[in-house]
Amino acid sequence: MTLSRLYFSTTAIAILCMHSIILPTSSAFLLRARPFPSPAATSSWSRCFLSSSSTPAAPKKVLVPVADGSEEIESVTIIDVLVRAGAAVTVASVMPSASTATLPRSWQVTCSRGVKLVADKGIDDCLGEEWDLIACPGGLPGAEHLRDSPALLTLLQRQDKAQRLVAAICASPAVVLHTHGFLTGKRATCFPAERFVSSLARYEDGEEGVVEDGHVVTSRGPGTTLRFALTLVDRLCGRAKAEEVAKGLLVDYPGKGN
Repeated sequence: MTLSRLYFSTTAIAILCMHSIILPTSSAFLLRARPFPSPAATSSWSRCFLSSSSTPAAPKKVLVPVADGSEEIESVTIIDVLVRAGAAVTVASVMPSASTATLPRSWQVTCSRGVKLVADKGIDDCLGEEWDLIACPGGLPGAEHLRDSPALLTLLQRQDKAQRLVAAICASPAVVLHTHGFLTGKRATCFPAERFVSSLARYEDGEEGVVEDGHVVTSRGPGTTLRFALTLVDRLCGRAKAEEVAKGLLVDYPGKGN
């Protein structure tokens, strides 16, 4: 240990514990204690020092439900972009086998093009938590599995009642959100297939494939997922964070008002 480190340590002790132990501590290391301001003078300094290292804000909590048949580009892009923004993302399988699973392999889902994803837990294990955002990927039959999950419906109802963010892309705005009444009176978009579009009373293409109406955000499909995910970062963490993440991905995020 170098002398500079020892002097640094004893200075820190003086700040935190005042003079009551700095002298014996310095003696134990065969150091001469340096002159230091009186305890009265250092008390405000120590308060400032301690407050500056206060616990940072907890990360935003995001739930991404997945199922057999979920669209893999949408699922992974949503997860990846939100993790890059610092969100605490939980991936939950809505498949019935996941409800009683004890091994991660039971939380594995096979996406619409055969890609396999392993969820963090089953959707039933998410019921005891609150979420800042629930984001539903699309794909078929994945969206239908999300629609038919009682636990996910309960979570979405709580989310909607609390006016916390609800998001869906591709088939899920029509298959999940519309079916359960979460789009009543709201503008929304979805994958541009007639069977989905015709179910949305206030369908819009949206700016770059994303539509925001209150606490509900919807998007069109795989090609609009990156913009969709960055919009969710904007809503959760602010414009600056969305631009920071976009820059790291080498894409433009003009945001609202540009």
